[in-house]
Amino acid sequence: MPLKRRHARIPAAIALLAVAALALLWAGARTPLARGLIAGAITDATGLPASVGRVRIGFIPSPRLDIGELTVGELLEVERIEVVLPWRRVFGATGRINSLMISNATARLRVSADGTSNWSKLFPEPAVAAVPAGPPRWSIGALALEGGAIDYRDATTGTHGQLTAITVEASDVAPGATFPFELRLGGIAGPNTVHFALEGEARMDVEAGRYEASALEFRGWLGGDPLPLAGAELTGTLRQANYESSTGAGRFAGGQFRFAEIPGRFEGTLDLDEPALVADFTVATEAFAPRAPAIILGQALPVTADPAAFESLQVALRLRMTEGEIALDPLSGRLDDTNFEGRVLPGRRFVRASLDAINFNRYLPPAAKKVSGGSGGKKATLESLANELAKLDLDAELRIGEARIGDAKVRDAVIRITPDGEAAP
Repeated sequence: MPLKRRHARIPAAIALLAVAALALLWAGARTPLARGLIAGAITDATGLPASVGRVRIGFIPSPRLDIGELTVGELLEVERIEVVLPWRRVFGATGRINSLMISNATARLRVSADGTSNWSKLFPEPAVAAVPAGPPRWSIGALALEGGAIDYRDATTGTHGQLTAITVEASDVAPGATFPFELRLGGIAGPNTVHFALEGEARMDVEAGRYEASALEFRGWLGGDPLPLAGAELTGTLRQANYESSTGAGRFAGGQFRFAEIPGRFEGTLDLDEPALVADFTVATEAFAPRAPAIILGQALPVTADPAAFESLQVALRLRMTEGEIALDPLSGRLDDTNFEGRVLPGRRFVRASLDAINFNRYLPPAAKKVSGGSGGKKATLESLANELAKLDLDAELRIGEARIGDAKVRDAVIRITPDGEAAP
């Protein structure tokens, strides 16, 4: 056989070998062995037992790995993960992933009665490498999460909430690089429903466990009891947010919002390293007219003798959530001409407040505006005031430095309202 003819057959032989190898990979990916290898790798990485129901491999136009029916312990279920690689990645010439798409992933976060969580063993500490690893060199051209869900149940507090229809889109994701992203989701907590969308820029250092976001814009909607059918809208911006996995703490700075026509600003922290979520935020509103927001929030303010009452309100507070309970403490502000401070536990309808000076005549119903003088008139005015407050079904105590009630002035007054509607002035 001529030498040139034999040389001409070499490329053809190599091509046949390559096709055969790809065919073996294609067929091997469908075997229990391949599923077991991938599940074992996920188990080693997460520290939780994993299983894979389906594996597919494709090669045209680019190498593609399709993983289906993935479960990680009782924590996570994923219907499908698709990874598309450049051909250079197959030969180790790049760390890039063309695209990563995750479809219908459901995380079930559980806190048991003893306070332990089902994610506490996630991502065990890796063994110390003998030689320090170099900087990570990977990137993802397009990242997408579609149909995500989070179901959270805390047996210690009886808390149950869900986030659904979670969608995440990002491009040019790489360690240490800033990249654009969008997030959309819905949520259910008791009788309330939430829709939320967020977009901005993100940056992450996976090796150090640091994650940052900046130049954020958000919008949302809250509905459900006790809100009217139209619900309440939320818009705002956030200058920066970051999270460190070593401490489990998330921080938020430079936030501005407009919720139910109430404008304000906020900043604070979330502690995710505790068995139950811990939040600590400071919130301050600008001066606003409270009647319209009260109607939006389903708690219309009463008609008053003075039409200009409830004309202006400004509030500053510290919002803390521990063991599933929210506390507004301390709380301070100014209503019309009255300065106040105190503490509120919304879940218990608990209010303790001190007011410097207030003219209650402005806030009484129109029918109670004119009363006869003397002690009898004063008592009728106090009863009218207490009855109006009792309609709010509060456990309230108001301490007042100076108050005008009817034709009288009262100093160092205390008004108490009990949840069952009984009032004690």
